[in-house]
Amino acid sequence: MIRKTTLKQNFLIWLLFVCSVSYAQDRVYADAISNQSSVTQPNNAIDSDLTTNAIVRAGSGVILGIGAYDGLLELTYPTTLPANTTSFIKIATEDDILSSLLGGNLGGLLSDIVGTLLVGNQEFSAEAFNIDDSVLQTSSGLVNAFSSDEARVVTDKNGDYFLALTPSSPYDRVSITNRVGSLIGLGQERDLNVYGAYYGDGDTTCGAPSYTSFSGDGLTLDLLGLGGAGVTNPELAIDGDDDTFSELSLGLVDVLAGIEQTFYFDSSEDASNNYYIKMAMDPSLLQLGVANSIEVIGQNGTDQSVFSDNLSSLLDLDVLGLLESGQAALIGFDPTTPVDRVTVRLSSLLGAGIDQELLIFDVFRAPASPVVTSTADDLNICAGFSTSVVAEVENDNNVELRWYDAEEDGNLLATLESGEAFTTPILNSDTTYYVAAAEIGCLKESPRTEVTINVESVPTAGDITIVGNENPICSSDNVVLVPTSSVDGTYSWYFDANKTNEITGGLVSGGVTYEIDSNGVLTITGLTEAGGPYTYFVSVKHDLAGCENAPGDLQSVQVNVVDFTKTVSIDSNPMISLDGLIDIFNGNNSVNVTGTVSGDVMVGETISLSINGNLFDGVVAADSSFSIPVDAIDLVSDIDNTLEAFVQGVLCTVSEEIPVDLPDLIIDDIFQVFCASDFATVADLEVGLNDIALFNDLTAGLQLNANTPLVDGEVYFAGIAGIPASVLARVQITVQVNDVPGPTTNSSSQVFCESDGPTVGDIQVDQTNVVFYDSRLRGNAIDPSTPIEDGRWYYVAAVENGCESSERLRIMANIFADGISPITITGESEEVCRGRSYTYETNADKEDYVWTVSGGTITEGGTSTDNFVTVRWTELSATQISVSYSDDSICSPSKMMSLDVETISCGMVLGEEFCLKVFNEFTPNNDGFNDFFTVQCIEDYSNTIEIYNRNGNLVYKMADYRNTWNGLANVKGVLNNGDHLPSGTYYYSIKIPELERNLVGWLQLAR
Repeated sequence: MIRKTTLKQNFLIWLLFVCSVSYAQDRVYADAISNQSSVTQPNNAIDSDLTTNAIVRAGSGVILGIGAYDGLLELTYPTTLPANTTSFIKIATEDDILSSLLGGNLGGLLSDIVGTLLVGNQEFSAEAFNIDDSVLQTSSGLVNAFSSDEARVVTDKNGDYFLALTPSSPYDRVSITNRVGSLIGLGQERDLNVYGAYYGDGDTTCGAPSYTSFSGDGLTLDLLGLGGAGVTNPELAIDGDDDTFSELSLGLVDVLAGIEQTFYFDSSEDASNNYYIKMAMDPSLLQLGVANSIEVIGQNGTDQSVFSDNLSSLLDLDVLGLLESGQAALIGFDPTTPVDRVTVRLSSLLGAGIDQELLIFDVFRAPASPVVTSTADDLNICAGFSTSVVAEVENDNNVELRWYDAEEDGNLLATLESGEAFTTPILNSDTTYYVAAAEIGCLKESPRTEVTINVESVPTAGDITIVGNENPICSSDNVVLVPTSSVDGTYSWYFDANKTNEITGGLVSGGVTYEIDSNGVLTITGLTEAGGPYTYFVSVKHDLAGCENAPGDLQSVQVNVVDFTKTVSIDSNPMISLDGLIDIFNGNNSVNVTGTVSGDVMVGETISLSINGNLFDGVVAADSSFSIPVDAIDLVSDIDNTLEAFVQGVLCTVSEEIPVDLPDLIIDDIFQVFCASDFATVADLEVGLNDIALFNDLTAGLQLNANTPLVDGEVYFAGIAGIPASVLARVQITVQVNDVPGPTTNSSSQVFCESDGPTVGDIQVDQTNVVFYDSRLRGNAIDPSTPIEDGRWYYVAAVENGCESSERLRIMANIFADGISPITITGESEEVCRGRSYTYETNADKEDYVWTVSGGTITEGGTSTDNFVTVRWTELSATQISVSYSDDSICSPSKMMSLDVETISCGMVLGEEFCLKVFNEFTPNNDGFNDFFTVQCIEDYSNTIEIYNRNGNLVYKMADYRNTWNGLANVKGVLNNGDHLPSGTYYYSIKIPELERNLVGWLQLAR
């Protein structure tokens, strides 16, 4: 057996990167001074010795502006450095400002805690040039100074400080300027020591990082000072001592925040090495899901991360079990491109209620763990022999393999090359070895790979059991001999104990035929009583180790045959349901086997069943039936699921064997698909039955915890706990976990104009089908129409085929207050009447107005200088009004807005000042709705109404009409008084004397 091992005792997590391209180079120092001012011993900064230093001086003078001076030292490299090459400059300041700047964007807060001002006392600036052109500059007095990948303050294992400058353009020199601020007072001087500047590998010992720094977000002065948040002793994570550590802490924070520590290697490394991080945490945090909040990031220079993953997606079943029990875990992954810096980020776990801390003990570079390439024959041997085991690493340049006898520490047994065989001594029991890979001459090793040599004892006669000869066998029937053994192997049959005369399948000898199936079951046909008794011998050969019974130590079996002519036919078909099978293994120990017999049999005769090597007796009843209680476990465990039935204790009377019908476990869906973003577990597998358990092996294996994460491509096996797989076969379920590529964007920091009224949906991403969230993991979805909040992080997941990307894109949104009001359109937009005019307005005092109308006609306004427009709506659909204009906004001078307008058909308005409105359609069908011809407010005035048909004939007339006409004629002529008028178009005339109005129009009567 081969498996990856982990270091015990400490709660450790090893995170593995594999790189692929070589960029290694020697350390190159700046070797010339191109400019200097107020510098003592300047040549100490170019002597390639980081223990000597130049002193760059600065002073405040004795009177304002008189005698004040700054110090400057500019160092030049032998050649121009390519873009994105990192220079490290070792410096020391007289004031304690570097310890605060080490925290990146936390520098200002940290300086408040330690009581050191970053502005006003000692200050310094750093700059990179390409000849005379400045390509990078920063200063300790700036807000968030040294918080980008282009410029950082870092520390080494000794606690010394360096500037890490990574210009995005080629450069050939770097400069340091020392100055004093306005708050320091007169007559004050401050020194800044410069020890040297360089780039490249240098003397990095066996893959250890040279520097580290830290940063954070969402943290306040209270959280850093009183809440315990921040990074403590960052240099102890790179000091090479496994017992010391840096501490990343968010304290009891319950807001969105993060803290991270970055480790810098002098250069990126080739594919022969991996990256390891040794860390520890409170195991109770794992139960709260902190694994989703720990992110590991690999970068190459200032490029965006080339690798990023959270801890939860890197856990397999073994690792998860170790972490949950407080032990270590080994995790490996391949970022495909080189990295020269590694960041571990801890994001806040809201509602945790306990301190959120992460301890980092060590970070280093070492080869990948070896892979054992030996065959199963080499790993499974017989007692009394030795074997050779081969392990390899993919990239074996300057790599050696070290073989040990213990998981930790132990004795070094051999040091070999990759692919060179390790030879064991003679072994008599299972033995486990461990192999690690290391660079030649280096102490740091990869995690050890466990190699177990399975040593099998030579089988003996006592290891084999044979059934099938318990009773005399009728000469007319086959003799079936079934061997079993605790040894997984292949059986061979012989006529003698010394293995000189083998029985082979298909052999015919003396009229007797011998057949051997794939399970070693020997079937003999043609034996007679006269030739008996018969003795046969069997051996077993271990499938993997190849060990076999020695001659003279074979298991023997004697067969007695009787000649008999009595015949009996037995009809029975024992069937066990799945529920019945569960009951059996829950303690229901007895099952009745029933059936009927016919032929040469009498009432009261004994009928016996041979089940799993045991006999169970019953009697034939008057109706030729039988019912025999048998041991339920024997019944379902019979090796061939076949019962032998016979009468009067002799097998000659059996006419046929009785099959036992055992149930199958039915799982409807044996290929199940999940989304990686759902973080599905074993509990999410759909199995359809409450009693189902999941295992990691088809026949043996462990029952899986319901919280075990599902792994893409893994196979899980459904069965019922307590029922052997030999009785109820497990069902294989294949799992596919689909992950969606994370979304991308043109910028991870986006600025919006306040006057545009930006919403979350305005955030730029390259994908169209996305979901916005308020946190990097889980959290709440944000409606795209939600207004953007200034200075807030938004998290975006891509969606494909119903799955979201497990990685969310983080985008910072800022709002620029341009002092301009957002564009608006005011005016009616709901239940607007077709055929009527409405006025719409937008913001006044703008330029270049452009009004656009769909489904209507502009009747007034609407020119380039008008902030209003009057529209007569002519359509019932696709009606919209839009306006654009130019204003004084700095970031978005062009504004545009559209307003959809809902138009409807309305009756004629007789005069809004009189509240008169005719509703042109009515349906007098006595359904209680719209049964009367209605004129709004007609009851307020004396009136006379007349209704005419389309031929001009008067059909209805009423004085002082009160909205009571239901479509009946009340005048004689075309129809009689009281007749129902047919559906159709009619015309009204309404006279209102007090208003001096005589109004006419059409109406539609519909029955």
